[in-house]
Amino acid sequence: MGFNQQYDLSQKQQLSPLLLQRIQLLNFNQDELITFLNSKMLDNPFLEIKIPDSKLQSIGAGQDMSWIADTKRSLRDYLIEQVLLTYRDTLIREMMFWWINQLDQRGYCLKTLDEAANDTNADKTLLLDALVLLQQLEPAGIAARSLQECLMLQTERDQTAPETAYIILEESFNDLIDRKWKEIAKRYDITLPEIQRVFDYIKKLNPSPGDDFSNPLDYAIRPDLIVQLSGKELTIREAKQNTPILQFDQGYASELKEAGNKEVLNYVKDKQKEYKSLQENLQQRQETILRVGTAIIQKQKAFFFGKSHALVSLQLKELAEELDLHESTISRTINGKYIQTDFGTYEFKYFLSRNHQIDDDTSFSTHSVQQHLLKLIENENKQKPLSDQKIVELLKKESFDLSRRTVTKYRKQLNIPASSKRKRYDE
Repeated sequence: MGFNQQYDLSQKQQLSPLLLQRIQLLNFNQDELITFLNSKMLDNPFLEIKIPDSKLQSIGAGQDMSWIADTKRSLRDYLIEQVLLTYRDTLIREMMFWWINQLDQRGYCLKTLDEAANDTNADKTLLLDALVLLQQLEPAGIAARSLQECLMLQTERDQTAPETAYIILEESFNDLIDRKWKEIAKRYDITLPEIQRVFDYIKKLNPSPGDDFSNPLDYAIRPDLIVQLSGKELTIREAKQNTPILQFDQGYASELKEAGNKEVLNYVKDKQKEYKSLQENLQQRQETILRVGTAIIQKQKAFFFGKSHALVSLQLKELAEELDLHESTISRTINGKYIQTDFGTYEFKYFLSRNHQIDDDTSFSTHSVQQHLLKLIENENKQKPLSDQKIVELLKKESFDLSRRTVTKYRKQLNIPASSKRKRYDE
């Protein structure tokens, strides 16, 4: 036994640098790959990396990304610019500048009026006037001291807001959130459908107006494969516009070789060998991604053709056996790699679904039961939404035998609120 352990250890230690690099490259997504290649350029002066110009694909189909602010201008700069253009140089303007510096990333005011007075030694009336003027600037809802005030500020200047929206926000905000709607209806002598319209309107408001101006993460991704429908066939191709191209500066290498220095010649030779190894591993990476991606797409053809975009059960083990690859290789390949379609961009691993085992002979995919759950909730009576237990009973009639806890877990994964939060009072 001891001999075998030593033998296995020695085998692991014999992994070549070439193989280790190949594993590393396969695990990288597009951005990580570019970062890695840039670091390699620092070590190898002959390396040249060209990244083709490309239009990045936004995450999700049809998503409106217009809310993302121009990161060249911060919220603070944007507000200061408005103050300078609107107000003359007075003490109240100075207090507006002070308030601007007290806003957090969401655009909310961090200081109370008492704290502001202590910090500035200014009159509270002056400070309040300055804050109110700041709250009139764009974006709507800025400089609020609470979520309630933020929503009120937006509603106040919106001519399309429901007639009772502002008063309900001002006087019955907690009752609205807690869905004590019958009490609100009685209080203002309005109908439940009217409250429903107010609630739907408020959900469309921006709870964090300052977020539009924060330095967002990269909301765009670089797909690795592109899938297009051509009649009844699928066309699969590499997203070459996102793939970095590695080149060797042969002119610079030749110039150094002309010196005839042995050490320099060996140096150039080593760096050229390093380039060829890296090029080979990059090619291997692309071939593996294409091979695994193509297998996934072929297995999930129904997703690309059907309106419901239904997925069949597909696991790492199944792909590994079909492609004669190790499961760890498949796992690295699907990590952070994306497929662009005409209706959205999806990560490779989105298409892999665990089996939910009922008995030795029967199983179904997580995705399939989630699709059935979605369908049940879409068709439910909105005034009497289905409880999780009722969903369990209805799914059982469709041969999905699940516990209530499992249904609750799937519902939460789909970002569907509980039945008490789904109740609607449409006319």
